[in-house]
Formats: sequence, structure tokens, C-alpha cells
Amino acid sequence: MNNESYWQKTVNMPSYPSIKWDDCYDIVIVGGGMSGITLAYRLNNSNLKVALIESDTLASKTTGHTTAKVSYLHDVLCVDIYEAYNKSKAKEYFDSNYDAFQEIKSIIESNQIECDFKENIAYIEAEDEQKSVKIKKQIKLFKSWGLDVIEGDNAKHTSMGLHNQGIFHPLKYIDGLLKKCDKIDIYEHSLVKEKQVVDDKIYLKVNGYKINAKKIIWMTRYPPNLQKGYFFKILQEKEHIIYKEEEQIDYSFLNITTNYSKRPIDNNAILEIKQKFAENNLYWYAQDSVPLRKIPYIGKINDNEFVAYGYNKWGMTLSHVASKLIYELIINNDSKYAALYSPGYGKYLSSKDDIVKLVKNNYHGMIKNQILATKELKLNCNQGKVIRYQGRLVAIYKDSRKRYFYFSPYCPHLKCVIEFNEKDQTWNCPCHGSIFDCYGHLVSGPSTKPLKRY
Repeated sequence: MNNESYWQKTVNMPSYPSIKWDDCYDIVIVGGGMSGITLAYRLNNSNLKVALIESDTLASKTTGHTTAKVSYLHDVLCVDIYEAYNKSKAKEYFDSNYDAFQEIKSIIESNQIECDFKENIAYIEAEDEQKSVKIKKQIKLFKSWGLDVIEGDNAKHTSMGLHNQGIFHPLKYIDGLLKKCDKIDIYEHSLVKEKQVVDDKIYLKVNGYKINAKKIIWMTRYPPNLQKGYFFKILQEKEHIIYKEEEQIDYSFLNITTNYSKRPIDNNAILEIKQKFAENNLYWYAQDSVPLRKIPYIGKINDNEFVAYGYNKWGMTLSHVASKLIYELIINNDSKYAALYSPGYGKYLSSKDDIVKLVKNNYHGMIKNQILATKELKLNCNQGKVIRYQGRLVAIYKDSRKRYFYFSPYCPHLKCVIEFNEKDQTWNCPCHGSIFDCYGHLVSGPSTKPLKRY
């Protein structure tokens, strides 16, 4: 499938060249999504030589497929953080996202960005007892902070809401930011394949060229430099979004029991979001990383490198939290929320459900997908599967013209066995979330290579 979102269909983004020479920079931002572009916007007048590098086209990955709810009501994460850590950290998390929401409004107003921004009410609800208890705890927590909470409780579900949340067109917003990034070197179709340290200097290998950087900011869904144990700290989750032309609602809604949500858009239509769709409506899929410690990883990992990832599907405000935090660390060597988001700590025992999912995903990719491979070659058109042929595994795809394509079934990232998603027409790595199209081309990492063709 094309996987083109409503946002991508309704705006023409500017295009930029790819890297075709060696170069040196004070700062290289890796990742051209909301976080990277927002950081570039902040650094535009810093007198630093800055490059923004994107492996595909700007905002074409997680940002381009977001649901674009600009909200600081992040389901029941404040309760999760409160229970895993303390009330102070939960309040800091809330405050940082509230500040980001206010800043987004200020950026839109000061730069006169036409991006369909509109304030609305955001609700969350639960149908099961465990999640309902969490909503009730969060209502109590928010009230202790002086917030005006909309409460709801009946035999079927428990709910809460907050006024003054928002929605917008994320790519129109980004287009407005890019117009202000006139001093930034921006590159598309420039995949970072390797990082090298030579004589205390850091080099990135991009398109066969070497880019020297004093500081590197990794702002991708799954930073490729974090392959030493970090894949045990995040979980990849995929969801599907459907565009429906029907009477517009004036609120956003999330059911935390079923993971079903919806939000209005600007032309008498809504977006519906859930993890799986059976019907063949116009839809696209999105993928994001879930931090097992409950708090995103944002900040410095050594003297020369910073990261920002693990937004848990709340990237519109968290991208601004991340870009502001890292900007302040670069310019002032300090930031108000640096300790909260610092990548160097975490409590993981409170994330038992996510740990179980992570173990299952790795079991699928490392063991189950090998065991389930059969010798049966028969395929319908637009189907793919992994088979065992002459003692080895082979991934096979049959396209609509009845042509067969053969690949190595091992994800180039860490050699997990891939599986085919017939609905999305993609090969997926169940372990760490790499996605390849039906012909083996890389769609999104952490892999930096396509599937090996036979």
C-alpha cells in the first residue's frame, strides 16, 4: 500500500537536496520529523552551523502519519509516572507538556502559520475496572493540581476530560516552521548508515560521504546509534487511522481499554484510530515507540550526543518538549526538565504488560517465525510468507502480476525473522519494528538496509 496520510494528501511540502559531499558542522540533527524541524527552527539564529538530515523526505515517517492531537491529556500517563516514581515527577511531566502546548499556540500566532489549529475538549474513558481505577486516580491527581476536570462515571464506563486541548494540520504547521529555517542546511534522502569516532572527532557516513559534527542530535523514532541494549527499553506499536467523511465532532476521544480513538478534522470529517481495521476504508498506518520506563528518553547521552525518542504516541507536545530541552542544553548547558527526561535512569518493573509484549515480540522474531515456516510455496497474488526451502528460510512475495520475489527473511538490524502483513502489504520485523515494503525496500528503521534480494 502507498500509506499516504490525509496530511500528506492535502499539502505540498518543500523539497531539499541530498548530501553529495563531505562537510563539517557544529550541530547535525538526524531526523526530519516534528522534533528535528522544531529544533532546527530554534537554532536558526544561533550563529552555529547546523544541518538537518532526513533519510526520506521531511515529515514522511511518524510525523506525517500522526493523528495530530495537540494535547497534554496523555491518557493516564501521569498516574503511571506517579505510581512508578512520585507525584513530583508526574507534575513535571504534565507541566512540561502544558508548557509545550502553550508554546505551539504562541509559535502559530507569532509566525501567522495557517495550520487549521483549533481548540477543543479531549476525553479519555475506560470500560474495564483496572483502567477505570486509573482514570479515577488521575481525576483526583489533576484536581490536587487545581485543574478543572470534566468527570463522567456510569455503569458502562468511567471518563474524564480537559478543556482547551487542540488539533491542527501538522504538515501545514511544519511548512510554516521551515520558512523560518533559512540558515539551516536541510538534506533529504540522506540516510545515516554509520557513526565513526576518529581522533575524538565524530563522523557520520551519509550517502557514502563523511559529515563531521561537533554535536549530534538523534531525533528519530528508533535512533540507529542505540543498538547496545536500548532495544530492551522501548516497545514498537503500530496503529491504523481511517479518514471518514461524516458529521464533524467538536471533541477528541480515547478509550484506553480498547485503544480506539477519534478526532475531528476541518472539513466535516473525522479520523478514527485503532490497532487493527478489518474494513477496506481509506486508511494509513503509523508506528511509534513506547518507553518501558513510562517517560520518554530526551537529553544528553555523552558530551557530544543527544537523543529524543519514546514519545508513546504523544509526539505533538513531546516533540516541542524535546527540542526546547535539547536547545537549552546546547546553548545554556541546563534545562528545567533535563533531570526528568534524562536517558540515564528508569524504573521498568511497573511496565509488566509492556515487558510481556516485548518478550513476545522477540520470541516471535527469534523463535516462533522460524518454527512456523513451512515448505508450502502456494501463494495468492499480493501475499507473502516465510518458507523453509532446502534447509534454509526464504521470504517470498507474489505480486498482482503473479511475479515471485525472494528475500532473506532476516531483518538486517539484528537478524530477527520477518513476517508479512497482507493488509499493509509490508514485511515487518516483530522484534524491533523495522518495516520493509512488499519488494523488500526499507520503509523505516531501526534497520538501515533493505532486505537482501535473492
